[in-house]
Amino acid sequence: MAKQTIGIGTTANDGTGDPLRDAFDKVNDNFNEVYSAFTFASNNATAANNILIGNSTVNTVANSITVSISNSTSEVTATSGSLLVGNSTVNTVANSITVSISNSTSEVTATSGSILVGNSTVNTTSNSSTIVVSNSTSSITVSEGTITVGNSTVNTTANSSLVNATSVTVNSNTGLTLGTSDTSANGFTYLPNGLIIQYGSVDANTTVGDITFANVFPTGLYSLTVTTNIAGAYDSTYQSIVIASNTSTANVRTGNVTAKSVSYTAIGK
Repeated sequence: MAKQTIGIGTTANDGTGDPLRDAFDKVNDNFNEVYSAFTFASNNATAANNILIGNSTVNTVANSITVSISNSTSEVTATSGSLLVGNSTVNTVANSITVSISNSTSEVTATSGSILVGNSTVNTTSNSSTIVVSNSTSSITVSEGTITVGNSTVNTTANSSLVNATSVTVNSNTGLTLGTSDTSANGFTYLPNGLIIQYGSVDANTTVGDITFANVFPTGLYSLTVTTNIAGAYDSTYQSIVIASNTSTANVRTGNVTAKSVSYTAIGK
């Protein structure tokens, strides 16, 4: 319904205005329209539909509705729904929703959901979420999830996460896992840029001592070091040597017919 305006005549008491009954009927209709848009309880008003606010300084609390704010300095708390914020300085706390922010200086805390940030300077704390940041100067702390960073200057602290970045600093001796590893007696570990270290032991003498690596080196075996484990006085006949090797096996021998344990370390790629 359009707003109904009470006719007050041209001059006082000229008899051309609305009759008293008609005037107050318009008043009632206007108030009914306002009250139909809100639910009032304990001096609080809850909006039944969307709230659109522009060019304002606004503190807005929204529950289960959509709040659209443009050209504003705003603080918005949403329990559920969508927040759309453009060209604003916004502090936003979101729980179980999606927050989309563009061209803003923003601080966003999300318990669950997705945060999409473009062309912004953003400090983001996320738990169990995916964060995609592009063309930004950002500091990101992630407890769990995936971080994908493109064309950015990023300081990233990640725990239990996958990090794709130009430079990553991990302040932990055990907090970063790259590739697979095996810590058994004949084990291996993958290093950055594809290098592989494989280690173990084999009993060797003049006729036996064949090693089968836990993983085939895809490109080549670069180095193989063997050391005989001897208890007691040194005996040169137990010195071990590599007589043949390739990307999957190696043959180790000693100069003694008694077999001794020989440790090996192989490096390749």
